Amino acid sequence: MTLSWVAVNVNNGQMIADLPELQPRGMFGCTMMRYETQTASLPALSAPPNWRQATRPGAVWIVCLDDDGATPLWGGMVIDRRTNHAGQVELSLATPEAYFDRRYVGNRTYTGTAQNLIAKDLIESYVATAAMAGIAIRVQVVGSNGTARDRSYKAVEDKTVYSVLGDLAGVIGGPEWTVGWENVNNLITPVFYVGNRIGRSAPSGLKPAAQFYLPGSVTTAELGESYTSQLGANRVIAVSSGVDDARPQSSQKANTADMRPAFEYRWSPSTSITDTATLDAHADRALAAMKDGGLGLEITANRPEAPRLGKDWFIGDDIGFDLTGPAWPDGIYGTGRCVGWRMDADTIQPLIDVTSIGGI
Repeated sequence: MTLSWVAVNVNNGQMIADLPELQPRGMFGCTMMRYETQTASLPALSAPPNWRQATRPGAVWIVCLDDDGATPLWGGMVIDRRTNHAGQVELSLATPEAYFDRRYVGNRTYTGTAQNLIAKDLIESYVATAAMAGIAIRVQVVGSNGTARDRSYKAVEDKTVYSVLGDLAGVIGGPEWTVGWENVNNLITPVFYVGNRIGRSAPSGLKPAAQFYLPGSVTTAELGESYTSQLGANRVIAVSSGVDDARPQSSQKANTADMRPAFEYRWSPSTSITDTATLDAHADRALAAMKDGGLGLEITANRPEAPRLGKDWFIGDDIGFDLTGPAWPDGIYGTGRCVGWRMDADTIQPLIDVTSIGGI
């Protein structure tokens, strides 16, 4: 199984060059609602003649194609290029979500607007090529348009599209979003997906279609349980910016059924939030995520043997696991959501947010 790399124009998706000698440093990947960075190297002596154009910072995507040589799996914009006397070209790359953090939201008011349409409008108004000299990107709403929300943004607040999307997603029942890729008529461009849920849930009463086994395709596995300050809390308050006693904040959200002593968590999901109902929604979502602490499962699988990314499973999907080892002689098994992934030519690592588990 062989991955390949190409350089693509960010303005229109046209392919600039094949980069057969490009070598990513370590595994590359993506995570829902977050950007990722990556480094790669290219030997100038064996690179295509137009390698400078093909690695121009801020102008080019470096895209990984699947084994078929046509399906894009991952892409990152060249944000830094360094050449040295030995003829090596060192590249720093960032996934498309990072570009959202380079575009600012102007004066915008949404009243009773479906949340997924708010996200769609933000991308089309401030990120896409036709809007403000942005990048070529398509927006796809997954499922329904979502809950109606009231939101108001001002240019003087200096909020980026990335931060506003984070605010919007941070409330209970808020939208999920991610960026994928498509190849249409040899034009390779990112796609912004937004919906109440990204990915497929397991059918009722059935296991997810994609299953990872040890023994089997899985080569290593590690289960982590945590109640650190960033992962565990049973008393949560969301606050906004303010002066002295005028600071807006949510009511305290508590998990009274927890047998642990009180662990408090206070944070500001965004500046300039004045509506306490919005802060309450942020606090509700944080409590739901933190009340039981963190439960993380890291698995690494042999890519040729494992369920195929982009065919058997996608980011956001439910995936299943059944793992046996010395620490789990009777096995641990269950279901989790794939909130991201890492890979190289030989291995694949789905990033799993465990939703149900047995055997512990």
